Amino acid sequence: MTPTPSRRHRPWRTVAQWLVVAVFLVLAARAGHLRAVLAALAQAHPTWIAVAIGLGAVMVALRTTKWQWLLARIHPAISWSTAARSLLSGMALGFVTPGRLGEVGRAAFLPPGLRLPAAGLFIIDRATDLAALGAAACFGTFGMMPTAWRWPLAIAGVGCIGLVFALPTVLPALMATHRLPIWLREKLHPAAAAVAQLRCRDLTANVAVCVVLTALDVVSLYALAQAFEPVRFAVVAFAFPWILLANLIPITPAGIGVREGTAAAILQVYGVGIPTAVNAALLLFGINTLAPALVGLVWIGKRSAQP
Repeated sequence: MTPTPSRRHRPWRTVAQWLVVAVFLVLAARAGHLRAVLAALAQAHPTWIAVAIGLGAVMVALRTTKWQWLLARIHPAISWSTAARSLLSGMALGFVTPGRLGEVGRAAFLPPGLRLPAAGLFIIDRATDLAALGAAACFGTFGMMPTAWRWPLAIAGVGCIGLVFALPTVLPALMATHRLPIWLREKLHPAAAAVAQLRCRDLTANVAVCVVLTALDVVSLYALAQAFEPVRFAVVAFAFPWILLANLIPITPAGIGVREGTAAAILQVYGVGIPTAVNAALLLFGINTLAPALVGLVWIGKRSAQP
């Protein structure tokens, strides 16, 4: 089979992304930041890092439960362990794809009859995560802006959450539009049907867990920053959503360098040292994304090894 142009160019894209990472490292080393980051890491307070690790475990459990609740709409007997395997395997795929789009692959680790419907539920799950992050950006910025900006920010934050409740109506309509080819509409029908089955209470529970997860993420970043130096919670709450949104910029593998650079750029303005910002962002990524993805990678490997 002759590879398509996109497949031929994919290795070059990967090489280019790692070259960008190398440039970040060289610039950091020349400025002395790399040595300072490593020195700060060696002196980090382990208790605060242990708190972040504990919060990371709680968040994985909550994310799994949230995914299981959604899957229960199409398969009430779905087990928590099956949902966990699907979630973490999807995280492993998302780790190596731009904007973590590969996470939709979590549907591939479910029984065959659930895969297409689960893809529709994934869209809801991911959209709710992004809505909670958007709300966090609005309300986190709330405390750092002049009074005149606060009402528009509050309305925008509530609006981000409100949009989630329109998705069970909007998404099936988009998937069934006559502008799409018939074959694609037929493929999307199970996903659209699964989304349409969601009730208001399903969405409310999903949103509530997303808000809790976002709050725990902020606390986790705060704990990691405290491991290096005293930092105001309001500053961390403001910076957190913008640091995570930087992960969506697909110029380096898994956002390496972009995320840490964003953290340093924002937190430095409020008096936080560059070593603290870089270490806190990197450790947050390692605990909440890399570690679960590695578990998912092990499960993928075991599945591939099966006859």
